[in-house]
Amino acid sequence: MLSRVEEPVSPEAKAKQLLCEILPGKALQQFLDKDSFDHAGKVGVYRIFRNSQTEVYRNGRLVATGCLQLTVFAPSYDRMIAEYLLLCNDERLYWTKANIFPIQRFSRLKLAAVALFDVALLLKLILDYLY
Repeated sequence: MLSRVEEPVSPEAKAKQLLCEILPGKALQQFLDKDSFDHAGKVGVYRIFRNSQTEVYRNGRLVATGCLQLTVFAPSYDRMIAEYLLLCNDERLYWTKANIFPIQRFSRLKLAAVALFDVALLLKLILDYLY
């Protein structure tokens, strides 16, 4: 009679399995394909990545990134689980616990003004050098 030795399952594999069990069909398929998934919340759509910050979209535009830091070392899948469950159950709590970084958008007008100012400074520098 041969005894069968079971290999231990890593914490990462367990967390990934749990994440696969709790995600709804569309998000699960997206996760299996891309290692990230979208969750539609009240504030916007959250794109939760395994190895990157969560992105927050409103009306299809990236408006912020979020970083939920766990107090203990855990596989990245555990963080994904924590973010997903927090967003599903208490989105407001997520916004108070996560580090949220708004995306700074430079409007075209501001960018054009800065470029024009740079050109004016360059011209002044050239004229000061020549005269």
